[in-house]
Amino acid sequence: MSLIIPIDFSFTQPLYPTPIFRYRQVKCDAAFDYLFVNGELRPSYEAAIFDRIDGNSVYEVIKLIEGVPLFFEDHMARMQRSAALLGAGIEKPPAQVRAEINELVEKTGCADINVKLVWYPGKKGSIFLTYFVRQDFPDDGAYRRGVHTILYDGERRNPQIKAVKTSYRERVRAEREAAGAYEALLVDDKGFVSEGTRSNLFFLIDHQLCTPPSDAVLLGVTRRHVMALCRALAIDVQEKMLHKDDLNRIEAAFITGTTIDILPIGSIGRLQLASVGHPVIQTITRAFTEEVSACIAAEKTGSSREAAAKN
Repeated sequence: MSLIIPIDFSFTQPLYPTPIFRYRQVKCDAAFDYLFVNGELRPSYEAAIFDRIDGNSVYEVIKLIEGVPLFFEDHMARMQRSAALLGAGIEKPPAQVRAEINELVEKTGCADINVKLVWYPGKKGSIFLTYFVRQDFPDDGAYRRGVHTILYDGERRNPQIKAVKTSYRERVRAEREAAGAYEALLVDDKGFVSEGTRSNLFFLIDHQLCTPPSDAVLLGVTRRHVMALCRALAIDVQEKMLHKDDLNRIEAAFITGTTIDILPIGSIGRLQLASVGHPVIQTITRAFTEEVSACIAAEKTGSSREAAAKN
């Protein structure tokens, strides 16, 4: 299937809102032959539905592990908040979205993948899509070695809104691939490193864990959970900007995101970092892994009880 071809992506907050994207032409990026359109299971090759989505839309990508949509409630709440920013509300109940995800798992036999939710208000009625998409999951070696990243000069007209045009995305991808980098870290016009093109950034300087301020970045669900875990672990996190001239002061760093969870950074350009073995990152990673395992176990226990009750 062809990928979505976006013209302009804008991300709006407060809190950690779902990306709002604008485009003129869309093609289906479903990974399998099925998708749900307003609750109806349809063949994904019927791409005409995407032609109707020609304005501001809200989307969410959720990671499935063993068929469990991770942090589902957080993602759905964020989607609702973003819809509110468009002056509308999503009427589709979260329980129906869960049911659609479960049916897609059964239909495709795939339980470890990302699911994409797209909501478009539309003048002729809203459209809600639920379908699986393939993502660039890091391999195990990336977590053992840490990933290579590069710096990329990226402008943001407004700290509350992020606009990324197709040409911009293509330039970033080309530079990443040319450098053999997994991620590009954006640098603003003042030389401050804010975030990855598809991730949030954490770094340690002078034994202090830091992350760029909430009003300067797009706030991810994984970032939110990492911040909460740090509070529970009594790990102080300072929200501060990092200037590119201070990169050599970094002891270690990692990025977070729905697809990658917590991913250590092995290098930024020519700067080598000992992130993988850093005790603070290891502690946070263990806690996050435990939280994910507990989430999956709780979901499966709840599903088993519901099934038993029906029988």
